[in-house]
Amino acid sequence: MEIITLIIGYIPLSDTVGKKPREIRDDKYFKELLPKFDLGEVHYAPFSNWKPISDELNPLFIIVLGGEYYAEEVHEYKKDAMLYATHDAGQIFYRKAEIEKKKLEQLKVLTELADFVARMKSDPEQIPIARKFASMSYNDLYQMIVQSIIGEDEKLRQNAWKLLMDNNGHKNFIWMRAQLICEIWQEAKDGKVKEEFLCLAMDQHVDEQIARKMDNFTDSEGQQYHQYMFCNFFGDDMNYIRRIPFGFKGQDKWAYEALLTKYETPTGPQMMLEAGQMRSEKAKYIKNESEKIVKVLTAWKADPTKSKYDLGVIPWNKDESDKEPLTESDIKSLEMLLREYDQATVDSLGLN
Repeated sequence: MEIITLIIGYIPLSDTVGKKPREIRDDKYFKELLPKFDLGEVHYAPFSNWKPISDELNPLFIIVLGGEYYAEEVHEYKKDAMLYATHDAGQIFYRKAEIEKKKLEQLKVLTELADFVARMKSDPEQIPIARKFASMSYNDLYQMIVQSIIGEDEKLRQNAWKLLMDNNGHKNFIWMRAQLICEIWQEAKDGKVKEEFLCLAMDQHVDEQIARKMDNFTDSEGQQYHQYMFCNFFGDDMNYIRRIPFGFKGQDKWAYEALLTKYETPTGPQMMLEAGQMRSEKAKYIKNESEKIVKVLTAWKADPTKSKYDLGVIPWNKDESDKEPLTESDIKSLEMLLREYDQATVDSLGLN
C-alpha cells in the first residue's frame, strides 16, 4: 500500500525560462532536499488550491511550508492526516546567519516524517490508528496520556511520561505536561503524596547528575527532611542544599505546603519545571563543550606540535606553561570528557 504525502506551498518548476533567480534557487533547494527522504508517494499543491487536491488524494501525511499559521488552517480542514509544519525556502534563506540553523530544523522534521512513513509501510495496520491519533482533540489526547500514566502497563506509562517530558516535542505536549503536573500537585490528598511528588522531581536532577542525595536532616523541632546537594555540570558540589520535608498519610496538604517555606523549597510544579529546564541546559552545555573538544583534538591531530595557547586550551595545572604542546595527560583528559559526551565522535576521530 502506497503512503501518500501532500506538500502544500511548493510546486516544482517544469522549466526555468522567465523565472526569477530567487524562484530558481528555491526550486533547486527542494529538488535536492526532498529526494533524500522516502516520503512515500509525494504530491504538491499551492496554497490557492490545496483543499480539492487533499480531498482527491486523502493523504496520510501533509507537509505545510510556511509555518504554523497555515498549518492550523490545514489541520482544521483535514483532521485525519498527520501534519508537519516547516519552513518554506523563503524563510530559510531570509537571514544569512540563520540559514544553517533552519536547514537543520527542516532536516529534523523530514527525518521524523520519513521514519513514520517507513513504519506505516512495514505495518499498514497502523494506518487507521495513525489517522485516529491525528484527529484527536487536545482533550482527547490529554485523557489518553493520563490513562496511560495511571494504567498498569509500565512500558506504556514510561512512554507517556517520556512524551510529555520531551521539551522538543509538539507544543501541545508541553502544555499537557504543565496541566498534568499542576493537577497532580493540587489533587495530592495529603503530605505523604506531596513529599513523594517532590522527591520524584529531585530524582530527575539526580538522574542527570545535577544533584546528589545526602543524609537526612532533622531540625530543632524534630521535623525530618530529605537533603540534596546541587552539582555543576562537571558533577562538583555547588554548596547549595535543597530540603524536602517528610510528610505522612492523613497530613493536611496545606499544612505540608507551609513547611516548604522554611527552607524556600519550591512547590511540585515549580520543581518539575526546573528539572526540565536544567536537563535542557545541561544538554546544550554538553553539546557546546563536545564541539570545543572536537575542535581542539582535530587541530592537535593535524599538528601535535601546536601549543596549548594556539589550541585555546588552558593548562590543567597552573604551574604549566600554555606555550607547550598538549601532554599525554591532557589528551587523555580531553578524550575522557568527549567520550562521556559523544562516543560516536571519539570513534570517528580514531581516539580510542
